[in-house]
Amino acid sequence: MATRLGVDVGGTFTDLLLLTPSGDCHRTKVPSTPNDQSIAVKDGIEKLQKQLDSQGINSEFDVLNHGTTVATNAILEGKGARVGLLVTEGYKDVLQIRRCQVPGGLAGWIVWPKPEPLASLEMTIEVPGRIDTHGRELRPLDERVLRKNIQTLKRYSPEAITICLINSISNPVHEILAKDIVREEFPDVPISISCEVLPELMEYERTITTVADAYVKPHMSKYLNTLQDHIGRNVSLRVLRSDGGLSTVKVASASPVNTLMSGPSGGVAGVVSIVANRTEFKDLVCCDMGGTSTDVSLIHNGVPKIRRETHVGDLVVKSPSVDVHTVGAGGGSIAHVPEITKSLRVGPKSAGAVPGPACYSRGGVEPTVTDANAVLGYLPKELLGGSFPLDIEAARTAIQTIADALHISIMDAAEGIIRIANENILGALRLVSVEAGYDPRDFALVVFGGAGPLHGCALGKLLHCKVVIVPPSPGVLCAFGAATTGLRHELSSTFIRRIATVSLSEVLKTFEGDNQAATLLCTLQIISFPLSSGLAESVCDVLEKQGVPISSQVLTYEADLRYGGQSLLLPVPLDLSCLSSRGLDYLAERFTESHKQLFTFDLDLPVEFVHVRVKSEERHAYSAVPQLRKGTGTPDRSAIKGSTSMHLGGKDYFEVEIWNRSGLKAGDHLAGPCIITEMDSNTLVHPDYRAEVDSIGNILLWPIDNKETGTPTKNALEVNNPLDPITVDIIESALSSARNEMDVLMTRCSMSPGFVPDFLQNWTGTIEEGDIFMTNDPYSVSGAISHLNDILILVPVFCEGELIAWTANFGHVSDIAGAVPGSLGVHNKDIFADGLQIPPVKIYQRGVLNEGILQICYRNTRLPHYLRTDVHALMAACNTAGARMIDLYKRFGKAVYDQCFDALLERNKRAVGNLIKTEIPPEGCYFEDYIDDDGEGCGPWKMYKQDDSNGITKLHFDFTGTDPQAETSINFLLSSAMWKMFVIVFDPSIVVNDGAHELIEVHIPKGCLLNPTRPAPLSCRTHALGRVLDVLAALFGMRNPAFLCAAGFSDSPHVYYSGRNDEGEYFLLYQISTGGIPARPIGDGPDGHSLWPSMQSVPCEYLELYFPLIIERYELVEDSGGPGFYRGGNGIRMHYRFLAPGEISLHDDRWLTKPWGVNGGEPGKARGFLRSRRVLIKRSGEHITYGAKAYGIRVEPDDVLIWETWGGGGKGDPLERDPALVALEVDRRLVSVEGARQSYGVERQHDTDPTWKQTVDINNNLNSKGRESQTDIAFATDTRRPFVVDNERTAVLRAQLRARRTRNGGTAREVFNRGGSVQELLDKCMEETGLEAPIMPSMMSRSAMRLPRSER
Repeated sequence: MATRLGVDVGGTFTDLLLLTPSGDCHRTKVPSTPNDQSIAVKDGIEKLQKQLDSQGINSEFDVLNHGTTVATNAILEGKGARVGLLVTEGYKDVLQIRRCQVPGGLAGWIVWPKPEPLASLEMTIEVPGRIDTHGRELRPLDERVLRKNIQTLKRYSPEAITICLINSISNPVHEILAKDIVREEFPDVPISISCEVLPELMEYERTITTVADAYVKPHMSKYLNTLQDHIGRNVSLRVLRSDGGLSTVKVASASPVNTLMSGPSGGVAGVVSIVANRTEFKDLVCCDMGGTSTDVSLIHNGVPKIRRETHVGDLVVKSPSVDVHTVGAGGGSIAHVPEITKSLRVGPKSAGAVPGPACYSRGGVEPTVTDANAVLGYLPKELLGGSFPLDIEAARTAIQTIADALHISIMDAAEGIIRIANENILGALRLVSVEAGYDPRDFALVVFGGAGPLHGCALGKLLHCKVVIVPPSPGVLCAFGAATTGLRHELSSTFIRRIATVSLSEVLKTFEGDNQAATLLCTLQIISFPLSSGLAESVCDVLEKQGVPISSQVLTYEADLRYGGQSLLLPVPLDLSCLSSRGLDYLAERFTESHKQLFTFDLDLPVEFVHVRVKSEERHAYSAVPQLRKGTGTPDRSAIKGSTSMHLGGKDYFEVEIWNRSGLKAGDHLAGPCIITEMDSNTLVHPDYRAEVDSIGNILLWPIDNKETGTPTKNALEVNNPLDPITVDIIESALSSARNEMDVLMTRCSMSPGFVPDFLQNWTGTIEEGDIFMTNDPYSVSGAISHLNDILILVPVFCEGELIAWTANFGHVSDIAGAVPGSLGVHNKDIFADGLQIPPVKIYQRGVLNEGILQICYRNTRLPHYLRTDVHALMAACNTAGARMIDLYKRFGKAVYDQCFDALLERNKRAVGNLIKTEIPPEGCYFEDYIDDDGEGCGPWKMYKQDDSNGITKLHFDFTGTDPQAETSINFLLSSAMWKMFVIVFDPSIVVNDGAHELIEVHIPKGCLLNPTRPAPLSCRTHALGRVLDVLAALFGMRNPAFLCAAGFSDSPHVYYSGRNDEGEYFLLYQISTGGIPARPIGDGPDGHSLWPSMQSVPCEYLELYFPLIIERYELVEDSGGPGFYRGGNGIRMHYRFLAPGEISLHDDRWLTKPWGVNGGEPGKARGFLRSRRVLIKRSGEHITYGAKAYGIRVEPDDVLIWETWGGGGKGDPLERDPALVALEVDRRLVSVEGARQSYGVERQHDTDPTWKQTVDINNNLNSKGRESQTDIAFATDTRRPFVVDNERTAVLRAQLRARRTRNGGTAREVFNRGGSVQELLDKCMEETGLEAPIMPSMMSRSAMRLPRSER
């Protein structure tokens, strides 16, 4: 066996571990060299070889296995290659739009800095031609036009080019042809096509993965070649993959996207090697705690859990990686006490390597977790074998700032920091264990990394693990993992089939061969394979070409399965022999088991394949592991390095022994408290734990009473602990983790304050253990939910016979009966037409299911299987949170638990009170906004809000002046509790619960648009909901300019399409679109994103697969974002071509009024003067323009719906925007040439080229037509020229525009710019929109409102 060198590059240190065939390990650390990681690797090799040579040990090695962050850093630092991107015509903005989701909470869009796409828009080229979901060619690829289009790329000198075309997984012929054409034009540039990199469904995921691969490829290739030169060509260099396997330099250079999680996967590989493969412990929870963060993962039956995606910052790519969850709690995490809440927070901000913790004496002064450990006495006075002294006094000075802020002792402050950090880590540990369906009591916790062993005992107790394991050399375990893992590769194929209809032979052939259709995609991998080979033969060939004979390979098989129509995929491992002998029922059973383990329920629905894959791994030839010398059980006293004093669990301990790990023998036992130190880490043994050294050097930390009596031990940090600020902070952190586990807003003291109080106010029956309540009736819960499509589940949580909490969760369902498909009828006149009303009922009573109630619900929906899935998911989420509440209750006891909730409510009240006093001036203000119409020609409908501060102690919101309730379904039953929650979430530092509700007074007159009287219809309340949040933002902005944002598209624009497909099956598409997010205090509004945090767009490839339509265009609307110093985000344009007869319904707003700009910014718009737009182009050529709210529109095959949404308003004077940025956005087709001139006063340099003039003329013509001609669009983009600013002419034009604005009475600092008064907008309605102006509610009688528009 070869001598292997494992190398792991971290942010601060590079770790090296040499593993000999006999199993001897030799290690060292050197400072990392971020500018060129290969230098640190070379330095480390030289240092290690000198150490070994001085000891007479052979220092030569045959293989270097390398965990690297080269690819990761290139993405995080934005230092990758210049990537050109070719996409299907109509999809140029695929990376700009992403999946429309904004991370964070309800107000997350205000502070989220949207990352730049890895392939910029100016380097994105559209490819004329189209393939459908079945692989049929709808339009041939136009080679002539493509060659013209790609000339644009030459001016940018791309370093890599990617090609990602719609439905290429069904037929890659266009991608292959485009690659050949691009190769002729760019012979020296690496080219990637998406069907090679990721042959899987979903266009954004496939595109971003392919682009990310190309983005890091040149850097990875250069780095690996440089490193190979450093170590010599006679050494076999291998790279650690994200999934814990290895690749050769050739394969890693060709597909570097598979190395983005190279570093963290090494630690998991090390745990597998040293613990899972060599001890009795096969079920392990891993905790790798370093300086900046903690990575947690899970190993089941000796195999790490793998997920099908990799997260790097905000970027998510579809490549396999060890299922690692990261939390910002490491040794360098900074502790702080926010001024508003006065609560202790730890992380995610980190002191990093420089300046580092205060005790490192590198200039750091802020208190960190490491400083807390030092103050408490958990660290020796020197680290790294005595070469790194700690400044304990500096640590005390830093921690004292926390003690002073909380008015507690320095030891309580330090211990509080440790407890909060542990709680944050616990949340992540639960995500990979409890919330994945595993019981941590059956698992051992493995702690490693520089800081992990210090926190092992505390975390083991919190997670209730049976034992905590500290492997040898825990600080360099990632390097050990790299040294001990083997080569690995996998291949996958898209294989969408129902299990009930596909044959077993077809499935087996897909895995094993002789199925050309299924294995075509395998021919497009890095290495070509014959069409006759299946996935197994193909993947084996990859490893064989890397030097691993087939006899040394181990194959595993996997299928991604889901219930039909479900978006979630579950990877299901399978045994091919069992599949062959037991048939496809075996696979369905495996899926059902996995679904039930993960979600606690299964469904009686068809199961379908989506992807199949085969993995091949090099069979391990394990090195011998040297056995430690057998001890007597009592360690030799010579191993004692010294002693210290420590503070633990509120107690002081003196003369605590510090043991050298190297002096311990197999079988030695140590009683806590004590510290075991080594070069790269320190292990803290708690007083109620004892340490045992096993035969290969692992330290096993056993809870004393657990080992001897089988009962769990309590946490030393929590025993007999009275209520204190830290305990309150811990429970608050636990509630936040519980919310994350549900992945929705929930629990009274977390994020759902309105649900439970409003429910209890109306419920008169009993509440018993085992009950689960359900309702969808807004009138029965005082508006806690707002229309019938929202299903609310509430669960009372009991422990020891006492009601201790409620968990609540709601979700929007696709159909709940009613007059129209989807249940959102625009013209409904009462709640009965909206759909099925479910009053608050018990669907479980004392743990017994009332199946009859659910069957009534399922019988009265057009999509019973969707509703069944949603209801079960909501119940499972509530039960998950309930289990967490029971854990907290048992952990802290009734008295502390109850007091903590009271303290959290009081904390919220105090924080909001401080906010009112310090941030909100006492002067009152008012604001109004409008819903444009009710779908029947009446509007706009005014929503009026006035607020003032009552003696600077309370906020008062009065909606008097809001229009009366409508006769149609645009009413919004606004819960006062929900409004108060909206108010609070605008400051993310404040804990959201109802503690501050008494400080916020709300008056919503009965019978108005926002407080209608039953049975007023509510189904289309989405328009009012979005507008309410806009008005709230305006009120806060008026009170405090630091909060001031413009208005967004502020709606949930959506389309329904229903009918029967060619097979006679009923279908119902419900698709929500998005628009432009407004300009914000931090900058431009994101283009084409959602204001709602839980909302993601559905991939167009998914829509085309499951519904009879083609999405011909999915792009941004140029110039639709409001001009400003900060630009509003652009809206979205979609073209739907229908393939089956059916019916569509349209729901939108903002077609009349405009998303206002602020501080001189201009309103958002759509195309030209038009607002949001809906045009149906009939097969006959007839164009029909529809209003924003319509249903029952018949469509036939080849009819095309064009839908454009609004952009967001701008902020600040557009004439002050940087002309260079305006020019860049013209090149990116976010702003037009004419828009740059008219809105921003930016002139381009004259270009006398007649071809360019012709192109500009065509573009201007298309702007006036709405870009509805495919041919014109292709020609218009084929000769794009860069926009070069003419600075002199720009200065003149801007002066002219400012003068014109002054003459017209305008001002650059106008606070709110609506684009005209309501009356002015009504007067210009026909001219600007082509639609008849609505009649204001004040001008129409109630009886007239009830009549159809044609009869008024």
